[in-house]
Amino acid sequence: MNRKTWLAVLMFLLFAQAFRAWGAEAPKRGGQLIFALESNVSTMNPFVRMLSTDQLMRSLIYETLFDFDLKGNIVPALGESRTISKDGLHYTVKLRSGVKFHSGQEMTAEDVKWSAEYVMDPKNGASGFSLMKPVELVTVLDRYTVRFKLKEPTAPFLSALGTIRGFVVVPENSVPRGADTLSGFPPGTGPFAFKEWKTGIQLVLVRHKEYWQRDLPYLDEVVFKPIADATVRLSSVRAGDVNIIERTPDSFVPKIKAGEFPGIRVVEARTGGFKRLIFNMQQPPFDNRKLREAVALAIDKRQYLDGAFWGFGTPVDQRYPPGSPWFVSMPQRGRDLAKVKAALVEAGVGKDFEVELLGQQGDETEQQVLQQQLATAGIKMKIRLMEYGAYRKKQTDRDFQMIIFGGRIQPDPHLIYWAEYNCSEAEQAKAKRSTRNLAGYCNKEVDNLLADAGKITDQKRRYELYAKAIRRIYEEVPEVPLGFYPRFYTHGDKVKGFVTDDESSINSTRYGLLKTWLDK
Repeated sequence: MNRKTWLAVLMFLLFAQAFRAWGAEAPKRGGQLIFALESNVSTMNPFVRMLSTDQLMRSLIYETLFDFDLKGNIVPALGESRTISKDGLHYTVKLRSGVKFHSGQEMTAEDVKWSAEYVMDPKNGASGFSLMKPVELVTVLDRYTVRFKLKEPTAPFLSALGTIRGFVVVPENSVPRGADTLSGFPPGTGPFAFKEWKTGIQLVLVRHKEYWQRDLPYLDEVVFKPIADATVRLSSVRAGDVNIIERTPDSFVPKIKAGEFPGIRVVEARTGGFKRLIFNMQQPPFDNRKLREAVALAIDKRQYLDGAFWGFGTPVDQRYPPGSPWFVSMPQRGRDLAKVKAALVEAGVGKDFEVELLGQQGDETEQQVLQQQLATAGIKMKIRLMEYGAYRKKQTDRDFQMIIFGGRIQPDPHLIYWAEYNCSEAEQAKAKRSTRNLAGYCNKEVDNLLADAGKITDQKRRYELYAKAIRRIYEEVPEVPLGFYPRFYTHGDKVKGFVTDDESSINSTRYGLLKTWLDK
């Protein structure tokens, strides 16, 4: 190559590099992002209750030992590496050194041990109690190494160490034993630190200046404002009063995508939402299986999704959507008025019988769709409508007959099925402690199937055991899965780098608000 040709090639490469640099916007630092949520945070205790708002907030303030990438693979977080013994009983985790809590204190293995043992103590009512139940002993090997000894091999344990539902790491002795509410969020290691909480008005988080991921996050401050009314949330982001909203009204999504509302954009989480009708099996009237069957047979799930979510969504009879490796093929329980009538007769209820749904304000449309479906099937349903805080208290106090509730897809089915359908969690429900087994469902056969599935690593055999358990749960009708539907975030054009996964998570150590920035 002669000198003239070489110079021409060099100039072309330099021009191409410059062109790429001009086309890719470099993140800008600083600024305050205002995020409108549907509901308030329910507590400052990072270990109890696990509603979506609580999970979102906690995963910005706190972190787990491991995390998941956008493909669902387990990746390092506070835990830099792990070693699993051949017998599957010992998990040794090497921690990152130099990780600082928001208080400035360095995180050590002692903090990890204390946090895990807090969750393992049933008196604390931690949401992750069932996920940590396989642990027999937590041992500190050195300042940055901790070992978990399991009672028996537990295939999904590593996944439990990567979910906010398992346990997060806080400083030793920073959360009082048995405390449900606190006066402030304990320090975490996450990208944002707690600044202030004005109940019902706003919660403010600020950038963690000593965050272990150097130069992140980009934002100086994130302000979360509860706005229960979805149309008011949308109006707020259109007016520029807030930067991002969650749960965009489905009816407006096609218009936003078509550009009818300039200046805002939609981000879709394909299976971010899930709905199910849960029965309180621990008290009348839904301790009666035939009555649960009657309600289930009165529901048209496609019609429910069409009426409640503008046609978005997929009807299902289980906790995983079609296409998932954990999806179990089962006949859907369709609406059948003749079978409803027969089930009501077997249930022994009279003409004037009435059931009650505990409903949350803001979800009236979906409640009314179910009310109408049950009415045309001969079942009267009263709706007891409450604001979020009162609704949550009634739920914890077990003061409900039926509720419409959600749920998230988890990378390992054990994180769902064991936590939400085992007998130890049913006892937590009976004691009115924080639990994910809202139905109070207990079946020893199902417990054994789930326990066996959790001990083995053979995926085919695990699938068979979970499938058998799911079909048994389906027969006993502790709940009626209604369907998966997309969740939509909407943000203004100045918001950049905002990414979510299919399940609507925006709080990973690799994406979400961590890497969101404002084009000021």
